[in-house]
Amino acid sequence: MKIVVQRNGQNFGPYPASVAQQYLAQGTLLPHDLAREDGNSSGQWLALSQLLVQAGFPIQPRSAGNPLSQAIQNLKSFDHRLLLPWKEIVSLRWLHNRRLIYLAAIGLAPAIAFAIAPAIEFEYWAIALYFSSLWGLFFYYLFRTAQVETKVCFLCFFFTAVIASALLLILQQIPPWSELYSFSRSKVFPLRLIGMFFGVGIHEELCKAAILFWLVRRPGKLLIPQTMVFYGMMSGLGFGIYEGIAYQQTVNRAQGVDIAYFLDISRLTSLPFLHAIWTGIAGYFLSFAALIPAKKYGLWVLAIIIPAFFHGLYDTFGLGLIGIGGDLISVILLMTYLSNSVQIQGHLGTT
Repeated sequence: MKIVVQRNGQNFGPYPASVAQQYLAQGTLLPHDLAREDGNSSGQWLALSQLLVQAGFPIQPRSAGNPLSQAIQNLKSFDHRLLLPWKEIVSLRWLHNRRLIYLAAIGLAPAIAFAIAPAIEFEYWAIALYFSSLWGLFFYYLFRTAQVETKVCFLCFFFTAVIASALLLILQQIPPWSELYSFSRSKVFPLRLIGMFFGVGIHEELCKAAILFWLVRRPGKLLIPQTMVFYGMMSGLGFGIYEGIAYQQTVNRAQGVDIAYFLDISRLTSLPFLHAIWTGIAGYFLSFAALIPAKKYGLWVLAIIIPAFFHGLYDTFGLGLIGIGGDLISVILLMTYLSNSVQIQGHLGTT
């Protein structure tokens, strides 16, 4: 009797039953491999062990022995060069493996930051930069264009996070911004809404858009809307991360443990994303202001008041239905703007 063995859809053999029995004992064939008698194409596939037993070739039970000694023998039989490829490691060829580098960077960066940070303040910044890098890579994958320059991306991020944010703190102390900003803390709803729009939304969006106003006015640089949206997102991320760190070190600490935890997570994830979306909208309109100079002043206004409206809406209503609804609309609005950018440019250029 000869037996055909099937594994992963591929047939092997035929083997004489005695040979199949021997291969099974050696481990070359496995008990659960499918098998049937050669020439019996209509026969049912059975487990090899079952077919051999039915054919009168019982499976020889392996000697149990001492499990510990068997484990030791197994370990001795392994090629240590496969288990610890030391020569391969010290050769540093693995540095050319992009998947390894990305995997290690994403998985170990926070732990490394905790290990080497000289003070707790640096750890806040390290984790914030980690999350902003993930967002930045995500935005780069979705919105990059041939015009995008890496150095400009870093400029947008760090200018807003360091310089523009510092100037914003000064601006908040100068009338009339100081009075408008104080309205944002009012318990009277209309006053709070006014404060959130004029005292928070307008001047924070101006802060984030400052670098974009400069980018679109560079001589010899005419940036398309998609490029300016991406640069706007980088600027928004910079502000979102700066603001997130400030809140984690002050307001969030005053909350209970659970509330503080969720606020911290929000400040590292959704809120930097929202700042990026809002400043992306600003970048969109500023790009058209450069493309169509005759309409630039009106487009400058739209670049600030539309993001400020959604910004103020979120700050007023927070995670309620209206606040989250406004956030979703702002995302939909940005994507719709990009989809219709050609038609919008044609309309603006003829009206």
